[in-house]
Amino acid sequence: MVKCLIVDDDELGRELIAQYLEGVADCDMAENGLMAVEMFRAAFEGGSPYDLIILDIVMPEMDGNTAAKEIRTIEKEWGVAINEGVNILVLSSLNTPSDVIHVYISARSAAHLVKPVQPDKLLATLSKMGMCSQVK
Repeated sequence: MVKCLIVDDDELGRELIAQYLEGVADCDMAENGLMAVEMFRAAFEGGSPYDLIILDIVMPEMDGNTAAKEIRTIEKEWGVAINEGVNILVLSSLNTPSDVIHVYISARSAAHLVKPVQPDKLLATLSKMGMCSQVK
């Protein structure tokens, strides 16, 4: 089972994604980027790192881009190779080509989904990322 951190300031959004991932992932949740970085660091340093982070971009306290950069910095400090870091799936209501490209580059994300997230698209994306073997 995939260890996943769902990061979104919308509680209902977090809960829905967790429901979509039942049987696929063991999910923890954070309501902003600051909490996500703290949870990522604790899991990583505790020897039980996340396999996947589903990360909203627009959030209070610390946005998703900043959180992703902090997470990549933690990985670098621990000697994790660029291509071996946690998989980040970005969620955003931003869907212009320039927004999507910016998110991919800044977060070094593996994929991008536009909100609201549809369960079939989420599972298909995770399947393409090699994070689940079957789509429900």
